[in-house]
Amino acid sequence: MLVGLRKFMESWVARGFFALLVVMFILWGISNVFTLTGSSTAVATVAGTPIDASVVQAGYQRALNQYEQQGQQPDETTRHQLAMQALSDALRQAIMRQAAAQYGIGVPNAAVRTLLDGIPAFQTNGSFDKAKFAEVLQQNGISQDEFISQIKDEVLGRQLVAPIVSAAAVPDAMAKPIFAMLDAQRTASLVQIPVNTQPVPPTPADAVLQRYWLNHQGKFTNPEYRKVQVVILSPALMAPQEQVPPAQIAAGLARAEAASPSVPVRSADVLAVQDLADASQLKAAWKTGANWTQMQTLAKQYHATPVPLSGMQQNQIPSSALAQAVFAAQAGQVVGPVAGDLGMYLFKVTSIGTSGPNPGQLAAQVTQALQLQMAQTAVAKNVDALQDALAGQTPLDQLPGNLGLVAVEGTLDAGGLTPQGNAAPIPGGDDLRNAIVKAAFAAQPGQAPQLETGPDGSYYALAVQQVIKPAVQPFAQAKAKVLSVWQGAQQEREANAAAADLMHAVNTGTPLAQAAAAAGLTVTQSPAYTSGSQPQDQPAQFVSVLFSLKPGEATMLNDGSGFTVAVLTNVQVPTPQSDPDGYAQLQQNLNKSLQDDFAESFLAGLQAQDKVTINQKLLAQIYQ
Repeated sequence: MLVGLRKFMESWVARGFFALLVVMFILWGISNVFTLTGSSTAVATVAGTPIDASVVQAGYQRALNQYEQQGQQPDETTRHQLAMQALSDALRQAIMRQAAAQYGIGVPNAAVRTLLDGIPAFQTNGSFDKAKFAEVLQQNGISQDEFISQIKDEVLGRQLVAPIVSAAAVPDAMAKPIFAMLDAQRTASLVQIPVNTQPVPPTPADAVLQRYWLNHQGKFTNPEYRKVQVVILSPALMAPQEQVPPAQIAAGLARAEAASPSVPVRSADVLAVQDLADASQLKAAWKTGANWTQMQTLAKQYHATPVPLSGMQQNQIPSSALAQAVFAAQAGQVVGPVAGDLGMYLFKVTSIGTSGPNPGQLAAQVTQALQLQMAQTAVAKNVDALQDALAGQTPLDQLPGNLGLVAVEGTLDAGGLTPQGNAAPIPGGDDLRNAIVKAAFAAQPGQAPQLETGPDGSYYALAVQQVIKPAVQPFAQAKAKVLSVWQGAQQEREANAAAADLMHAVNTGTPLAQAAAAAGLTVTQSPAYTSGSQPQDQPAQFVSVLFSLKPGEATMLNDGSGFTVAVLTNVQVPTPQSDPDGYAQLQQNLNKSLQDDFAESFLAGLQAQDKVTINQKLLAQIYQ
């Protein structure tokens, strides 16, 4: 067999096979060289032209920095979106350059210079400032070459797109109906029929109430209650018990006063006078005891203008001469006339003070802040001991008493209410309270308490002692509530019937005013609503219903507290002649929308024309 195989290897068939195999390996190696050369960093290609990953990376990093500056940490989905937007921008720029080269469009340096000179952020005293230009670009993390390249791309885009979109305009035949639909105003006559104004029916027989209780047991069913034990470790709850040394309070108060120093302020009654003779007459009256109200009346006779100044700092008074005089005068003294930029001033200082914080309030704020700091330190120290105690299966009511814990026990529903309908007395703020209530209904009876992290540096643990299932209240226990609900239902029925009768009367030909007067009701007028208006003091669906009515047609709506009967009384349809400014604005918006659609379609066509490929693996490396 080996001899036969050796003879076969020496044949021309075997030699040809091995030669073919060698050629295939050579071609494979060459193809890898060509594939890898010059494209290892290309995240995409446009018509064979590569887009380097560094371009997309730079755009992605700028977008990421802007996102993080808003105080948000992007998740993977957001990072992917930012990377896709950066890639889209790079592709669009490349497509624009391809189209510009195809149509022979270029950007002269003079056009770039003109654009740069006109950007206010790069100007000092109205002229281009090269140093400021470099500073602004550095602050935004972009080089001068990158920015100028972006400017050129913007000019190219304008030259390519502007001829296409410039003629795009929405015809009047389309704009006028849209204008009439959007800006048409409708007004209605309204009659309000509140439920609580209907007569309260007398107490019926127990049989009636029992039947109502039996048929509406959902209204008289207690929710699920849970009896829980809770312990809370919270800086906010511990802080009031912390004793701050007086020396620390004094030091904190000194720091607070230095951070917000007191600034002198004054209040004054001022008269701005144009004539010296008038000023003399007014000053004489003021000095003889006329009060400010009387002086304001006299000011009209002497062509003076009253100007009260309240709690003003010296630099807040517009006239520097008046400011100096006011801050040099004594309280209660009539001073003037003082020459100012626009005339003369008479004034009387009414109060002298400072704009700084109230000393008592500032001391209380400093003390509370120091107490909270001490409590936060204590919580950080005690939380490990609490965790260890819970891990050792220590019952909540047997935890150490030196940890600063606040304990509470009681029964509540998922809304945080007790069986008596009161808010469960859970100490702490609303966020902590809501977290504890939510945890109480997530835990299972008998489950070992776990230390949970709450808001504002707090911790809590709870145990569910009992779950009380929903149950229908016995009639005897719920009788008072059954009576109240039954009477409310009867009042609502009466209000509904009154509204239905009124609506029927109007829709069968009786004027609303006449039908309302016969029922002892009052008619009011609604504001003029457009289709996009938000109704005030009306059901949310009021406007949409109003725009479905014919003039003179009535409808009724339930707003939860009563019924409203509305009759469409006036329809105003705008025209371009009645509101030329509004129509011009609508045309501008519609034209802009149409032009944007044209531009997007043009760019989509260019992208379809230029074959675009994307290296998804390299793109993923940018944002992962």
